[in-house]
Amino acid sequence: MIEASYDDQPPFFFILSQEGLFRLTSAPGKDFPFSKGELTLLAQRPLEPGRTWQSSWSDPRLFFEVLSRGPVTVAAGTFRDTIKIGYRPATDPIYSGFIWIHPGVGIVAQEQSNDRSELVSYTLSDLLPPAEVEAGSEKLAALFQVFHPEKGESQTSLPISRKVFNWLDESGVPFSFFLVLLILFFTVIYLIIRSGGKEIDLAEDKAVTEGELTLCVAMVQDGLFEEASEILQRLSTNHPQWPDIAALLGKTYLHTGRLEDARLELKRALTLNPDMPSVRLDLARVYLDMEDPARALTETDSILASNKRFADAFFCRGEALRALGKEELAIEAYQESISINPHFRKAQEALEKLLQESRE
Repeated sequence: MIEASYDDQPPFFFILSQEGLFRLTSAPGKDFPFSKGELTLLAQRPLEPGRTWQSSWSDPRLFFEVLSRGPVTVAAGTFRDTIKIGYRPATDPIYSGFIWIHPGVGIVAQEQSNDRSELVSYTLSDLLPPAEVEAGSEKLAALFQVFHPEKGESQTSLPISRKVFNWLDESGVPFSFFLVLLILFFTVIYLIIRSGGKEIDLAEDKAVTEGELTLCVAMVQDGLFEEASEILQRLSTNHPQWPDIAALLGKTYLHTGRLEDARLELKRALTLNPDMPSVRLDLARVYLDMEDPARALTETDSILASNKRFADAFFCRGEALRALGKEELAIEAYQESISINPHFRKAQEALEKLLQESRE
């Protein structure tokens, strides 16, 4: 076992097994042997691109995939044969973090929620490396009494909060979506109580509309565009003067391929409230998808005229300039986007691709 820690945080441990690399942590307030802690399988052999596995001892259960092998540069230097691994909750389609592992060194970088940590320096010891244990995940979990979300305690012995979280995990319902539904439910109950038993028109109540709009925001964040669109269409009919409703409806149309409807709704939102740069950016994306980069460029320039630190707007400007055949200006736009947000992966990939094309 290799002990590691960050600042004043409780230590955690790495275990090198023939199955792969494990990370062992204890639950808050728990000491060795980590009863009810977590055992995460960070890397499962063979580590080749496309390899996938799940870490069932994590809560929530995590899904891992080997994305690529190649060079990576960190503060400690450039490592040529580095394995990039993406991970996410098993019920979420979007990767929440990435790990870069070098076979001869270990973890050289980790990134999650736009926070990145890198290896600063290292020394290769002439001592023997840690021996690989033969135990797999099941044996290690039993040895350290780690809680298994699926096989650990019986459902009847779990507290109600744990039962809810387990149900959300198994059913695939995003927690943010569940939370907004809960808020909306209690809002309706409050309004009924406040009405003193009188009939009220929930469709016209501002608090209910705001609750439904908040629900739709959570649905869009979780990729439920069709479902959110149905609610937003009704809200738009009842409240045609709400720019936020029109803006969000336009976004759902953008993500479902209804480009002309998206353009109309986003233009309506900007007519109601011109000071909505994120909506103008969505409109620029619509124009790009409609193969009208000149109009997309006009929208991004309008955003950047008042906000020079909008990385997404510079990226979209680069996409429009590239479509117009202005490669040099596109490179400058991508570089500006990366200078504002050094972890802007899409901008980095677009810049590298354009530079490669220009060299060829």
